[in-house]
Amino acid sequence: MMLRRSLALMAAEPHEAGPALMMMAMEKHIAFSEGAAAAGLALARGAPPDAVMAAAIRPARKQVRRNVRGKGLA
Repeated sequence: MMLRRSLALMAAEPHEAGPALMMMAMEKHIAFSEGAAAAGLALARGAPPDAVMAAAIRPARKQVRRNVRGKGLA
């Protein structure tokens, strides 16, 4: 999805592609970092594996939902 949107953005508005691509990459990095921290905390608390995985993926899912709503795709 990111690649398709990136290519479309670069084709349509090449002068604005740089900042937009950086923002897309950063939001993924932030979601990954938040998920890793949440999984570590869940693991430290002794949560079962499914709860650890749910904690790890929650920030990324939240970001995807936010992007879908922001793009009017929902």
